[in-house]
Amino acid sequence: MTESMHTNTWQHLLGLESIDVVCDWHRRINDRQLSVKRASEITSSAKQAREYFRNAANSDNTVRPLLTFYGIASLARSALLLLKRGSGEESLARGHGLEALCWSNTLSGDLQGALKTIGRLKVRTSKGLFSDFVRETNNHVCMHVRSAAVDWRFAYEQPPLGEELALETLISTVPDLSMAISGTALSAGYAAINQMSYSEEDGFLASVNAKQFEAFRGSYIDLGYEVIENGDLWQVKCTSEIFQTSIPQFMHTYVHKMFHSIPALYIVNPVHKSTRFSQLAITYMLSYFLGMLTRYFPTHWIALHSSRRGDYLWPTLHATQKYVELVFPELTIELIHDILSQREAEA
Repeated sequence: MTESMHTNTWQHLLGLESIDVVCDWHRRINDRQLSVKRASEITSSAKQAREYFRNAANSDNTVRPLLTFYGIASLARSALLLLKRGSGEESLARGHGLEALCWSNTLSGDLQGALKTIGRLKVRTSKGLFSDFVRETNNHVCMHVRSAAVDWRFAYEQPPLGEELALETLISTVPDLSMAISGTALSAGYAAINQMSYSEEDGFLASVNAKQFEAFRGSYIDLGYEVIENGDLWQVKCTSEIFQTSIPQFMHTYVHKMFHSIPALYIVNPVHKSTRFSQLAITYMLSYFLGMLTRYFPTHWIALHSSRRGDYLWPTLHATQKYVELVFPELTIELIHDILSQREAEA
């Protein structure tokens, strides 16, 4: 087993491979007993996920993103079955829940030109594993405002099916990829939050990095937020009513943590005016892009890391691959533990 698999994250995820632990977690989350058959569905997917990740970590770049995506899909399946209150595997929709939109057209023509268009590849959400996963996880967001522990949590509204998203748009929301997009045509769409507060009486208030926020301030002004310029830190504020109807898109750094333990919090340019996705969902979609590009367009994928003309996105996509394989497992177990802690607090 590789070094990347010897982490506290994967040690905690072993709970998904234990019948007893799974039954206990499900009882605490859903207040009902889980049959051994249902528990076996959860543990089987978790075991497959770990094996896919292990093989991905030991594989060449020519196939690594595909194996990682299969691992992410299996881990997502295990987690959603754990959280799901009703029936098991037989009730899940078939398919990935994401559809590639005209990739053959986008990547047509000479190879050099096609490589330059990879960032413009799009997917559309549909019925399937991804939409089931977002529903069962409740589009849940764990917030780290000031510590390594989860300080706050909320759920974005369920996104409608049929949303279309581009690879470059999703990459621009991930602050962990800031160094990877430097020098490319991609622009960062996130700003570090220095301080943040929220209450029903006073509404939302955040101090953000002015230089970073300036590029997409208009997106939040259009949503009804007020921006107060004040030196290097601008204040972004709104009433609780506006916040509840147009919650900001938040993201954290999990690869580059503060003091190696605290995920740094960012406000992000929304990928859609009215739709929000959790960081868990965005990370899943990024892995799908890379996995399907590897699977169905191997000539383009291999050319990217073979020193070919037009390969300027390779450092960014390589960093994205590292991000998804490290962060998705951590986000998954963080979500499970946070829901368990909520249930204990409610008891």
